[in-house]
Amino acid sequence: MFVVSSTKSSDELESSRPLTHFSPSLWGDHFLSVPFDRDAFDELEREIEIMKPLVSDMLMSSHISDKEKIRLIHLLISLGISYHFDKEIQEILNHTFTNLDDIIAGENDLETISIMFEVFRLYGHKMSCDAFDRFRGIDGRFKESLARDVRGMLQLFEVAHLGTPSEDMMDEVLSFTRNHLESLASRNASSDIPHLIKHIKNALYIPRYSNTPVLVAREYISYYEKEEVRDEILLKFAKLNFNFCQLHYIQELKILTKWWKDVDLASKLPYIRDRIVESHLVSMGPYFEPHYSLGRVIVAKINMIVVVVDDTYDAYATIPEARALTECVQRWSINASDKLPDYLRIVLEKLFETMGEIEREMRSKGRSYSVKQVIEKTKILVKAYEEIAKWARTGHISTFDEYMKVGLITGAMGDYVAFSLIGMEDINEKEAFNWLNSKPLIIKTLNAMFRLANDVGTYETEMGRGEVANGINSYMKQHGVTKEEASKEFRKMYREYYKVFMEEFMNTHDHVPRQVLLRCLNIARIFDVFYREGDGYSEPKGKTEHFMTSLYLHPIPL
Repeated sequence: MFVVSSTKSSDELESSRPLTHFSPSLWGDHFLSVPFDRDAFDELEREIEIMKPLVSDMLMSSHISDKEKIRLIHLLISLGISYHFDKEIQEILNHTFTNLDDIIAGENDLETISIMFEVFRLYGHKMSCDAFDRFRGIDGRFKESLARDVRGMLQLFEVAHLGTPSEDMMDEVLSFTRNHLESLASRNASSDIPHLIKHIKNALYIPRYSNTPVLVAREYISYYEKEEVRDEILLKFAKLNFNFCQLHYIQELKILTKWWKDVDLASKLPYIRDRIVESHLVSMGPYFEPHYSLGRVIVAKINMIVVVVDDTYDAYATIPEARALTECVQRWSINASDKLPDYLRIVLEKLFETMGEIEREMRSKGRSYSVKQVIEKTKILVKAYEEIAKWARTGHISTFDEYMKVGLITGAMGDYVAFSLIGMEDINEKEAFNWLNSKPLIIKTLNAMFRLANDVGTYETEMGRGEVANGINSYMKQHGVTKEEASKEFRKMYREYYKVFMEEFMNTHDHVPRQVLLRCLNIARIFDVFYREGDGYSEPKGKTEHFMTSLYLHPIPL
């Protein structure tokens, strides 16, 4: 039995309750009224199946060189259609990587070398950054003449984000390309190709590997359409594919909106963030492909219900209530003898109910093991939530080292990966969870990256509601620096963790399925989408709203 008890009076407990008010949902029940054209859906699917062999024939043609195939693969990735040909691409790259030295011998085109570097690393082949030495002058610096190759510089800028801890050259590359591209964008040079300048500005704002693949594809299709040299078959295929994906997203949002309306937590718990559409955008982090539709629904539901739990700790519960909530989650039950306030009973019932529904659905598919694993991870997560809540209620600012021990748990990226594995029927779930439960370094770096990005992005929001238990404050306290200095240091740490992440991503391909690793990479790419400008999940008006509008409301004209 657990009883909420305290030596404090009810009035004193209420006075310790934080007063948090999040903005209302931008969407409400909007997607319930969005029409879904089944005939259009079927026609898109039919056209895609007709065109797919045409693209496959291009890729497997014996009439193009290995170098041209790699450039084609890069274009398929950029347009968001490479997943249709993943097996063929892996076969091509496995073969060509063994002949890499011969392929790049004498190649002095900056864009081509940069494209090859990106494609190989994305598929787990560690092409050496020494390949860029050919672009240095006799003084050892990168040649200033490279700046005239605008497309090459842009591509080099993108791949500069794929370096590892031992590759200091990539920091040099990043600084070199950023300075030149920012200069180019600020004076609107090459005004005869404004779509390229816009593409550069977008990349400088959120680089490709700090942006989720479907948003990259949406922007790249618009850019590619304006290129003088383009393949009309690939362009049409990419447009059809995006629109087909978008119709899947609309179906998923209808399911999620109805579910969220039925559980009715937004009205019962007015302190929570009403963010079901934003939770769907979260689910687009691991995967955007149509065949993971069920996975996105599952991830969005679990994310939303965990947000409810998180907000209960952060934004409403007193310390005794937080303790009671943790105890019930550990038991994964509510006993009749538990003296809980009504709102806590609602939180727990909906948490157990949601996970139970997902478990039953997965059991019908012979895949309930993964849900049990997620439940165990949730039990660990809420203990960390309770610790942060205690600090918040007492105004305790820990040292940064103390904070990160708890903050890495509340980062919950291992949980996020676990959520995404539930809906993946193309993997062995037990093998995947055995790897995940071994606490691999790639997950530890994901947790650290999220924690740093989130703490910078949410700082103003948290301080606005009197929440002092955050990473920025802890760092300021431990190191005696300003908020600006702490934020700058967080960004530097983020970049160093990303280097470790990329090294682990490539090194782990030999013993972990690529589809599992790709979820980790894609999750790492969504942090800036939400936290590049403040807290884009809690306060989505503006940039996050723009991202959602482009993905959910506007099909691409064919």
